[in-house]
Amino acid sequence: NLCRDTDSVPPRMAELVGAARASLLARHVLAEPCVRPRARVVPFAGRRSKQPRWGYATMAIAMVGSGLAHGTRRNKSALGAVAVSAATREVKAGDEIYVTYEGRLEDGTVFDSRKGKEPLCFTVGTGQVVPGFDKAVRGLKVGEKKTVTIPAEDAYGQRSDAMIMTIPAAQVPAGLEEGMQIMLGDPSQKIPGKVKQILSDGSAMLDMNHPLAGKDLSFDIELVSFREVVKGMDLIGWNGQTLKVPFAIANSPVSEALKEPKWPEKWPYTAADFRRQDESDDQGFYNAPRFVTHIDKDAIDSIRNFYALQFAEAPQGEYSVLDICSSWISHYPEDLKAKRVAITGMVEEELAANKQATEHAVADLNKNPKLPYGDGEFDFVTNVVSMDYLVKPQEVFQEMHRVLKPGGVAIMSFSNRCFFTKAIGMWVADMSDGPGHCQIVGNYFHFNPGAGWKDIQSVDISKTPQSNPMWVVTAVKA
Repeated sequence: NLCRDTDSVPPRMAELVGAARASLLARHVLAEPCVRPRARVVPFAGRRSKQPRWGYATMAIAMVGSGLAHGTRRNKSALGAVAVSAATREVKAGDEIYVTYEGRLEDGTVFDSRKGKEPLCFTVGTGQVVPGFDKAVRGLKVGEKKTVTIPAEDAYGQRSDAMIMTIPAAQVPAGLEEGMQIMLGDPSQKIPGKVKQILSDGSAMLDMNHPLAGKDLSFDIELVSFREVVKGMDLIGWNGQTLKVPFAIANSPVSEALKEPKWPEKWPYTAADFRRQDESDDQGFYNAPRFVTHIDKDAIDSIRNFYALQFAEAPQGEYSVLDICSSWISHYPEDLKAKRVAITGMVEEELAANKQATEHAVADLNKNPKLPYGDGEFDFVTNVVSMDYLVKPQEVFQEMHRVLKPGGVAIMSFSNRCFFTKAIGMWVADMSDGPGHCQIVGNYFHFNPGAGWKDIQSVDISKTPQSNPMWVVTAVKA
């Protein structure tokens, strides 16, 4: 349960979500900030002029770093693409497309640009971009350029006094300061905003107007290509058997990240790479049980189906599984046929509620990475969306290797969601960099222990571009 995403923050829980807003397209064209770069979004136009509907009892504030993000590798982690060469094809609703653009204010100031950089990829007609941008790309052909001015009504709407609100001192998270960017909302919807003022009584005045509200925006847009997804991959699974994954995205950069790996000559990381914004005791942060899921249903379905394929290779009713950094749910198949299901995690109440577990042990792997099991006890070791929190990955991966049987498989999965305060610095540097994160986990395997793992592979099993991404790195014990 080390992973805590922005959708499951309990009341008054704050998270520092890193350098997220100013120059990223997710802030300027996309309808939500880049905290969830590939999550399904609702057009901002649909809620921009309404006062937030949440009562304080369900309010969550996430503080955003005041630094500006400098570019994004958002599309490196998107589904793979094959350019469609038909010169006559025109963009229509439902198409997934790559575009470059430059966005300007009325005075000519460039507020964002993808010229000379990786194109933006989005699905037309799904609310991933503001309405005016979505309309502008329709009818374009590959290579065609267009300049369009989008009025505020089709961008982020007019500024509204109804979007200025005050929250009482009791609801203000520690460390909240004037000028901070925030995320405000409940599990179903979030809105970006800014701390306008901290009042003398400790209450906070928030401006929930979008930074570009009331502004007409001009864009130079070029359609680079259409995107087509290629499904189906062969992986190496339990005991070296070939595993067919029909829903894997074969041409995703994530799936290609470790096909021809270039391993560093020596361990490439320093202590600075594992520093966190919040270095306080993890026990205090995770102490209260949270019976929530941290990825959306599509992502859960994807990893559950992937587990089903992996586990099917082992003798049914005889194999054993260990889930580390676990919680009240392990995302295993509902018809799990394992003889033994051991789980470790931070919170006793959550672990005890896991109905698939045959045993559990409370363990803080950042304090003591020693796993409480003997050598060669498990056929599979799994972890879901907690890689980004490990400050001692060398020891943890050596321990996973120790407790696995020869030919056993380690399955490490992750997405683009976390509590930034507790995630390691090199991971949160770009939460959307799926291939880069695969390389990090691949390096963990490669060096810990040296020559201890074989068939280190990465695979993108994300269900749709609107779903939370689901990226996986697997390795077989040599």
